[in-house]
Amino acid sequence: MTTQPLNPPDLRRAHESQTRQFRVGRIAAVAVLAGVGVLTGLVVWAGVGGLSGLVAGLLVLLGFLLLLGVPMAISSAKEQKHDGPAGRGPSAFGQVTTTAPPAQVWESVYAALAAEGFGPPRPTDPQTVVSSRSLSMASWGESVTVRLQAHDGRGLVTAWSRPAYPLQWLDYGRNRRYANAVLRAIPGATPVS
Repeated sequence: MTTQPLNPPDLRRAHESQTRQFRVGRIAAVAVLAGVGVLTGLVVWAGVGGLSGLVAGLLVLLGFLLLLGVPMAISSAKEQKHDGPAGRGPSAFGQVTTTAPPAQVWESVYAALAAEGFGPPRPTDPQTVVSSRSLSMASWGESVTVRLQAHDGRGLVTAWSRPAYPLQWLDYGRNRRYANAVLRAIPGATPVS
């Protein structure tokens, strides 16, 4: 017989912690790339000299900023297409309530994860399963954690999708899509605000 853990991990707190980590990673990446752009621009300006060197240096700086700005804009645009109860960002977290019986909820969760290409879910406690996708050309992989708990006479389903690699803060909306796919599959789901 499996006993329920006294303190199952708080998914919301883990999501918020990972969101802070991604924010720091994004700031560091932008700062490093801008710094390299400024240094390269200064070297070009010093090498060419004069007004034409300044213009060339500024163009080099602009190129470095676009190198990161364009993928960030594309990621943001793709993320907006995946509307649903899960929030934005590479660590997508959402919750819905349902009156469906637990067996039907789990069946829907397993089907949604399989449809998105995730491996078989493995239980971490009686209320929680974790499933993951492996490395691909577009990603380091993702993990989805789904928890079903009793809440005010209904079932509360929590889905948290995040990159497998902790510094993969640019995900092009994939994790929001995965979390929303799971949450939309729940029969009779009502989003929790």
